[in-house]
Amino acid sequence: MAQLRRRPSTFARSEKAARLSGGERKHELSQGEKVLLRRIGLKIHKDLHDQGRPVEWLAFNVGVARSSIREIIAGRSNPRLLTLTSIAKGLGYRNLVDFLISI
Repeated sequence: MAQLRRRPSTFARSEKAARLSGGERKHELSQGEKVLLRRIGLKIHKDLHDQGRPVEWLAFNVGVARSSIREIIAGRSNPRLLTLTSIAKGLGYRNLVDFLISI
């Protein structure tokens, strides 16, 4: 009697495909995206400086790691929308739109 072979799960197939393709896919940012991230970081830095507050204060108040805030300020991180919204509110803006308009 022939034995039936089980088909690998979708997760196992996708995991194998990831290993074969070299792992994670990395998205290269365009020059315009890099400039925007740098401007966002500079705005956060300027607002903190104007308010006389350290990065640690912002990190604690918005619930984001200090290292993450520093990466955003340096323009090396592409923050999620909700993280950026929290940061904007922590800096005293009504909402993210008000923060972005002021850049």
